[in-house]
Amino acid sequence: FHFMHEGFWHSHLNKMRTLYRKKHGVLMLSIKRYFGNKVKVIGENSGLHIVLEVKNRMSEEELIKKALKAGVKVYPLSIYYDGVIDSSPQVLLGFGGLREAEIDTGISLLKDAWEI
Repeated sequence: FHFMHEGFWHSHLNKMRTLYRKKHGVLMLSIKRYFGNKVKVIGENSGLHIVLEVKNRMSEEELIKKALKAGVKVYPLSIYYDGVIDSSPQVLLGFGGLREAEIDTGISLLKDAWEI
């Protein structure tokens, strides 16, 4: 607990917040550049992941399989729903563990995989 009293914890938190804010900015710019209006970002300010509603007529399962085949892991959102969704499929994208360059590359790979 000694390091907490000397402000190291607070300093670490501020550093991480700044880092994740930058990564989030890169993610949002990449999404806008590669996907345009073919997707809708939901929960833009929800931490180290976002929900992406994809408007390309693929099912959630297709989106996940094609992303994985391209080397990008996205997660299903349907497992959290009770009942029918009346929107385009939605997937969860995490970005906390990625470097900024990897985020842009990943979105570029998804653009091709999802034929957007």
